[in-house]
Amino acid sequence: MTKNLLILILLFVSKSVSAQFITVDNTIVTVADVEEAVNEVLIGGENSCVEITNVSKFTGIDARGGNPNGIGVFDGTGTNFPFESGIILSSGSINTASGPNDFNQNNGNFDWGGDADLNAQPGIPPNTLNASFIQFDFIPNINAISFNYVFLSEEYDNNFECTFGDAFAFILTNQVTGVVENLAVVPTTGDPITPLTVRDLPNDPVPCNDVNPEFFGNYNLLVGGANDVNPDVASTNFNGQTVVLTAQSPVVQGDPYTINLVVADQGDNQRDIAVMIEAGSFDLGVDLGIDFTIAGNNSVSDGDTVTLDASENMADGTTFEWQFLNTATGLFESFVPAETNSTLDVTVSGEYQVLIFNGPGCEGDDSVVVEFVTSTVTQPLDVILCDEFNDGTEIFDLDALIPVIIGAQDPLEVVVSFHLSQNDADMDINALTMTNAYVSSSDEIFV
Repeated sequence: MTKNLLILILLFVSKSVSAQFITVDNTIVTVADVEEAVNEVLIGGENSCVEITNVSKFTGIDARGGNPNGIGVFDGTGTNFPFESGIILSSGSINTASGPNDFNQNNGNFDWGGDADLNAQPGIPPNTLNASFIQFDFIPNINAISFNYVFLSEEYDNNFECTFGDAFAFILTNQVTGVVENLAVVPTTGDPITPLTVRDLPNDPVPCNDVNPEFFGNYNLLVGGANDVNPDVASTNFNGQTVVLTAQSPVVQGDPYTINLVVADQGDNQRDIAVMIEAGSFDLGVDLGIDFTIAGNNSVSDGDTVTLDASENMADGTTFEWQFLNTATGLFESFVPAETNSTLDVTVSGEYQVLIFNGPGCEGDDSVVVEFVTSTVTQPLDVILCDEFNDGTEIFDLDALIPVIIGAQDPLEVVVSFHLSQNDADMDINALTMTNAYVSSSDEIFV
């Protein structure tokens, strides 16, 4: 009798997890290539809000006819980088910009020169080296421009951020008025953005003070910071980077402008920097402002009205369409009848979006969340104290009345203030201070 031999085969499958890194396109080598990249990537294809002319560029390959090339486009799809795609400018070679962060980029080992426009900007350290720039003229069909970017640098390590001001700028020049402005600045100070003006050092003790740390994003190194990214999975090969920042400026519709997007090393040609500009972000710049939420401590009382205004910096001929978020479908829907004014009065909680149009292909949008809340006030009893020292005054603890005033409401979501007049209370101005020890003879207090 033949017996069949049954064999149980165990297959051990090893699953490797590979990090996702940005990729770069190093074929942007001619002026025509750059013009196409600006039109198709930065501006966004059919966008007619701006029309560009007189494109020029310069980087390492233009200085000596070979590498390094510091101008290209990148793809960040599926990575932890905040942009899915865009344009990259580097003071070295974009070929080494992709993650992981496993070696120091010193790709500018020969000096191909700085940039006079960059050197002339206030606050930019002198003697720039290895400059890469894209420059073009444009005539806006809108009254404001903006685009989003992230600044990256190898100087974010070993305390080099305390010494070296490798810099970049987005230099906007109005050809009619001659006014020149650098749009790449720290939002709160107007200083140019370099490792010297934006840093958040994790070392203790720190070799130099933090500067504008709220605009520093993360180290792509394990250096003890709260937002460190493991260099093995960092999407780029730069040691550190800022948060997403926005360069923006009003412009005069119909005036010719020149913009120079430029990066450069400073002092030496070691430790490269880069700026990555989000694809399609060179747009109308419509901004409805911050959300009105409980979490943001600026929610709105029921019965009040919030007026959303999309008209700022919008050019003549701009049209508007307002929408609301249908929470059941997760989609924005238009009002019936349509809301087409530049402003919208809101009285109901929700998320609202405005679409703006200024000719074929020239469009933009923004949304804002509005939360209305109901606050109730329980009338406290009058407080009567004996004049202990017979001096005509006594110390009243107004804060002790707050639990009665707010009742069952969450004390973390309710703000109580005390005022000496009805008008001050209505306008929420001139609130009393030291309310836990308020000195008074006899007052009528408005809550």
